[in-house]
Amino acid sequence: MICKPYISIYLFILFFSSGSAAQVQGDSLINEDQSNLEVQFQNKFYEALKQKGIENYSKAIDAFVYCAELFPDRAVIYYQLGTLYFITKSYGRAESNLQKAIELDPSNFWYKEQLYQLYAAQNNFNKAIYALIPLLDKDPIYEEELVNLYVRAGRFEEAIVLIEALDQRYGYNILRDRTRVKIYKQTANQNAHISFLKTRLKEAPENAQNFLNLVYTLSEYNKENEAFSTAKLFLETHPKAHIAHVALYKFYLNAKNYELAIASMKIVTGSNILEPHLKVKVLSDFIQFVQQNPEYKNVLMEVQPAQSLDTSKRSNTDWAKYYQHQNKFEQAVEYYKKALLDAPDDLQLIKALAKLYLDTNQYASAVEFTLEKTELFPTQIELYLICSQSQLALKKIDDALVTLETGLDYIFEDNELAAQYYLLMANIYKIKNNIKKAQTFSSKAEEIQLKQ
Repeated sequence: MICKPYISIYLFILFFSSGSAAQVQGDSLINEDQSNLEVQFQNKFYEALKQKGIENYSKAIDAFVYCAELFPDRAVIYYQLGTLYFITKSYGRAESNLQKAIELDPSNFWYKEQLYQLYAAQNNFNKAIYALIPLLDKDPIYEEELVNLYVRAGRFEEAIVLIEALDQRYGYNILRDRTRVKIYKQTANQNAHISFLKTRLKEAPENAQNFLNLVYTLSEYNKENEAFSTAKLFLETHPKAHIAHVALYKFYLNAKNYELAIASMKIVTGSNILEPHLKVKVLSDFIQFVQQNPEYKNVLMEVQPAQSLDTSKRSNTDWAKYYQHQNKFEQAVEYYKKALLDAPDDLQLIKALAKLYLDTNQYASAVEFTLEKTELFPTQIELYLICSQSQLALKKIDDALVTLETGLDYIFEDNELAAQYYLLMANIYKIKNNIKKAQTFSSKAEEIQLKQ
C-alpha cells in the first residue's frame, strides 16, 4: 500500500512531467509553422523576382503582395513593390510602398535613392529636393543634382547659395558657372551677372576667358562703352592674345576706326591658334562690310587666311562668297557645292552657283545644273533664264527657246527679271528670223522698263 505522501509526490511529478511534454510539443508546432511560413515566403519572393526579371510585372506584384501578407514588417518587400509600381507608372502606389520601406528600414540608402528617382521622374521637383537632401553625404554628385532641382523648381536664391558653397568647397566648375549664368538670365539680374564676371576677372586676370566672358556679356546687355574698354584692357593685359582681336575688330568697326578694324581682322584670319569658326565669323562680317564699302575691296583681296580656316565645315557658304569676291571662282564653286551638300534645297545657294557658272563661262555646267534644279523648283524663272543664256552661248538656239517657253508660264509679276527674260526671248526669235514674235517680246520688256 502506498502512503498518501508518496501518492501526492507521484501525482505532482506526473502532472508536471505531462505538462512539460505538452509545452515542448506546442513550441515544436510553433517553430514548425514559422518554418513553413519562411519557406512559403522564400518560394514566393524568388518567384516574384523571377517574374520581375522576365518583365511579367503583374504576377510579380501579386507575389510580393502575398509576401507582405506573410511578413508585413519586412522592408525589402515594400521596396520591391515600390520599384514595380514605379516601372508600371502607378506612381501613387510606388510612393506609399517606398515610404513604408524607409519607415521600416530608415538607414537603407537605396530605398531613399529610389524614392528620389520616383519624384524626379515625375518632375515633382519640391518632393525630389526633400528626398535628395538625406543623400547628400553619400556622393558629391547629389549636391550638383540638388542645384539643378532648385533651378527647375524656381528656387533660384537657394540654387545660388548652394553654388557658392560648392565653389568654395570644390573650386570653380564650368557646369555650375553655366547654371549660375542661366539663373541670372532667367531672373533678368544683369547687375549680379556682371558683378560675378568682374569678380572672376579680378581673381584671375591671367585667364583670357574671364576677359572674353565679361566683354561679351557687357555687349549683350548693350553696355558697349564698358565692353570696348574691357576689350582694350584685355589686349593690354594679353598683348599676344589673338582672341582679343575677335572682340576688338567689331568695336573698331562700329567706331568707324577702319584701319584698326582691318588690322584686327588680319590678325584673326591669319591666326593658326584661333578656332576656325571665330575666324569665319570675323571674315564673313568683313565681307558684308566690303559689300557696303566697296572702296575696301582691295583689302579683302589681300587677306591671306590661315590654312586651318579652310578646313572649317561651318563656313562653306561664307568661304564661297569670300573666294568669289577674290575672283577665285574655282574655289568658290567647290565651296558652293559643299554648302549644297549640307542644304540641298537652299534656293539662294542654287541661284548663286548657277549664276557663278554662267558668269565664269562654264556653260555646260550651268545647263546641267539648272535643268536639274528646275525639276525641283519649276516656278523659278531665274533658273530658266540662266539655263537659256548658257544654251545660247553653246549655240543651242532651239534648246534655249524651248527652255524659255517652258518657264514663260511662271512669270507672275512685271519686274527687272521678267524684262530680261522677255528681251532674251526677243533676241532668240530675232536670231530665228521670227520678227513678229521678237517685236512682241521686245515690247513687253519695254513696257516693264518704263514702269520701273
